[in-house]
Order: sequence, then structure tokens, then C-alpha cells
Amino acid sequence: MKKIPVVVIDKDKKSVDRTLAMLELFPDVGSTKYSNEIYDFEVILMKRIPIIAIIGPTYNLKDLESLLKHYSNSLNYIKIILLTQDLSAEVLKAAIKLNIHDVLEYPVKEADLKESFKRAEYVFTDNNISEAQDAVRVCKKIMFFSTKGGSGNTFLSVNFAIALKALTKKEVVLYDLKYQFGDVALMLNIYPKNTIYDLLAINKFDEENLKILLTAHSSGIKIMPGPIDPSQGESIGVEASLKVFEGLKRMCDYLIIDAPFGFKDSVISIMEGIDYMFLMATKEVPSIKNLKICLQLLERLGYPKEKTFIILNRADSKVDFEIDEIEKTIQRTIDVKIPSDRIVPISVNKGIPVVMSAPKSSVGLSIFKMLDIIIPKKVKSKI
Repeated sequence: MKKIPVVVIDKDKKSVDRTLAMLELFPDVGSTKYSNEIYDFEVILMKRIPIIAIIGPTYNLKDLESLLKHYSNSLNYIKIILLTQDLSAEVLKAAIKLNIHDVLEYPVKEADLKESFKRAEYVFTDNNISEAQDAVRVCKKIMFFSTKGGSGNTFLSVNFAIALKALTKKEVVLYDLKYQFGDVALMLNIYPKNTIYDLLAINKFDEENLKILLTAHSSGIKIMPGPIDPSQGESIGVEASLKVFEGLKRMCDYLIIDAPFGFKDSVISIMEGIDYMFLMATKEVPSIKNLKICLQLLERLGYPKEKTFIILNRADSKVDFEIDEIEKTIQRTIDVKIPSDRIVPISVNKGIPVVMSAPKSSVGLSIFKMLDIIIPKKVKSKI
């Protein structure tokens, strides 16, 4: 049997430290994590990763009740040991109804905790762990980002998503993170019935609700549209963005994010979980200056250089700024060059992506070439 992973969650740091110290004496305990936020436990419930969660004593049944009712199926993989200073018959009855594995009086005795672990061991057999891991989809997350508007983020993220779907035939979701002035739906000639704002009204970020609110496009991709009314975007905070991000990545093979320009809180919060960051720029001096600053800031933030890729849009524009000069300025090689083409404004105005209406055009071919970053040529030849 593999060692059992454990997470300890409580508001009080001292109680967390005490529990962690006791766990060091348990030979069956594997990787151990801890948190002071109950939201982190919701993420675990969403992912359905086999684990023992020791919660309390300052978090109690009331803090857990709505979560456990909502994610009841997750308790097939996750066993909760609730620590409480009020061990009564009422608490035990309520815990049983919520499918909590065990309730122990705090301060907890080492022998009681060991016994509780022993009764939960059956969940952590190799078969159960591998089945749960198989159930968690491996999703590649790609963000289109720039520090200046007008770089073509939305146009390229939409076309890239459709090209990816056409090549792989896998599940592709496009998430419009531009809550105030997002144009993903407009560029696809879609007027969505539901947007991310409706999801906030429901305040449930599980797979069932996300599926209902995703809008399908004729290409086969699905989109999570931004609000129709820009004023609604102001009410969408970082926590909601993270919950949507976590939920969507479990539902698809590729999650494409059209990010607002600049280092907004929503962008920074999601950035850590991104696999590929496409940094957009054009040949204008302000755009290149901002790109250089962006690269320097990402370096200071510790963002991995190997995850970032430079996409130069309208690369053949006739301006007094050559590509080799740009590369010297930013001290990076440009990874993909997208040419100018009159097909682009025609495509945008009609709401028909270039990769669908003119896949053999210079722009269409360049976008399909971008897929080489995500899918190696050896793999592409087998698709």
C-alpha cells in the first residue's frame, strides 16, 4: 500500500502545527500539506484526489456542511477527520449524515488518530488511487497576454482554439477573462444566453453548472463568455476567477485564456497554473517597450522563462523597426510571426474565424504553425 497523503486545515496556526507534529510519528503518512483557508479544501474536493483531510477544531460542521453536500461524490476518495472541542451526540449524528469519516475530540490523542487512520486505509489502495488519478483530466492551459491593448490577443486566442480543436479533435474551452470589455463571443458571432456573471449568481462552480453555462460554437470549441454589461465585470473577484479556472481545467484537454492586458489581479492569480504563456506584441515602439518590461517583471516574479513564448502580430508591417532590432531590444527570439492580411478585418467583421474561412491564407497557416509549440511535430504526425 502507498503511503497516505494528508492535508491539515484550520484557522488556528497553533492547532495546525500541533497536528503536523503528531503526524511525524505516523509511518503510514505520505506527503503532508496544510492550510488556514477552507477554500483550499474545496479545491481538493473538486479535484477528487485521494487524501485524508484533518480539519478543525476552529473550523466546524457549519463551515463544512454546504461544501460536503455539494461535493458528496468526492467523499468516495477523500476521508475527513474532524477535530472538535464539542464532541456531542448531535455533532456525531450530523457528521454521519455528511459522510464524515470520523470525529475526534480536540486535543486529539495519538492513539485515537492512529486508529482513525487505520479505518480509512482501504481508500488508499493502489487501485483506488490510480482510478482517481485517471479520473482527473490532464489539461494544458494556454494564456494569451499582452501589456498593451490592440495586440490581437482575442483574434489569435479564438483562432488558435479553433485550430487546436480541428487538429486534435479533443475538448477545447476558451475562457474570456476580459470581464469588462471581452470580445470572444462577438468575434465568434455569438450572443450568449449565459456568461460568467450568471455563474456568480448561482455561486456553484462544479462541473454540472459549468457545463450548463458554457456556450458551444459550430467549430466544436466551447466558450466561457465575459459579461455582456461591462459594469458586471467589476463584481467578479480573484476567488471566483480561480474557482472557474480550476473547474474548467478539469473539463477539457486544452484551456485557452484570453487575458486582459496588464497585470490585473485575475491574471496574476491564474498565471502560476499556466503551462504556456503567449506574450503578444506588434512592431510599434510602445508595444515593444511594454513587452521588454513585461519580460523583466515576469523574471522578477520567478515565472519560468521556458513557459513564455513571444508572438509578433502584424510582423511584416512596414515600419522603421526591424525584427532583429526587436530581438536585440527584448533579448529574446521571437517564436512566431503573424503577417498582416486584409482577411483579418473581414473575418472579425463577419464573425467567422480565419482558420475556418481561409485556413490556407498566410495568417491561417501561421496560426496553425503556432500549434507546434503545444504539440510536437512527431505527435502531430500521429494525429
